[in-house]
Amino acid sequence: MKYLVGIPYVNRIDLLHRAIHSVPVYWPHTVVLDNSPARELRQASWLQQVVTVVEPLVPLTFVQSMNAFQRMAAEREADAVFYMHNDAEAHPGTPEKFLEVLTSLQAAGRKWGIALTNFDALAAYNMEAVRAAGPWDTVFSSYFADIDYHRRLRLAGYEEVFTGLPVEHHGSSTRKSDSKVNFMVDVTWPLYERYYELKWGGKMAEERYHTPFNRPL
Repeated sequence: MKYLVGIPYVNRIDLLHRAIHSVPVYWPHTVVLDNSPARELRQASWLQQVVTVVEPLVPLTFVQSMNAFQRMAAEREADAVFYMHNDAEAHPGTPEKFLEVLTSLQAAGRKWGIALTNFDALAAYNMEAVRAAGPWDTVFSSYFADIDYHRRLRLAGYEEVFTGLPVEHHGSSTRKSDSKVNFMVDVTWPLYERYYELKWGGKMAEERYHTPFNRPL
């Protein structure tokens, strides 16, 4: 199976180090997007020796990063695009077992859209499903964007697969490690929450619309 692993980076290079070294089998297929304000990864020679580091012209939001990974995966004619949090750490054996699960799903012809471990600490999106669902909604910045995208995958008829494979997630370290980022999340949270409600006719698990904004297909 052909795949690309995408990791967007903003801060906490110590946790990125742990994330990268927990998935050595993925190194030849891994792209790290340096979205740090000071372009910290320019100095991370250890990282550039094992994975591909891409520095966008300007730091990207989470959603923009996910769309960039989708484009890269499409250019490589990949079967799946993975997403890994830069503050996640796969347990020994998990990366290999995750690949085995995905290969089995493909071989069985399952119509899967996303495969999860510890939720999306390490996740994989079927590129067939990505083409059906389209890009991530860039009105969102980060929070609520995943809820929106996963709903779109389900509405397109693609299955969520919960593997239960162990991945440690040092939760929300990006926002906790930067007061400005944390402030922006707190300020914009209700705005994105309201946008989600307007788009789908209700909060998560209370949605009434089957198309965005209840528009006809």
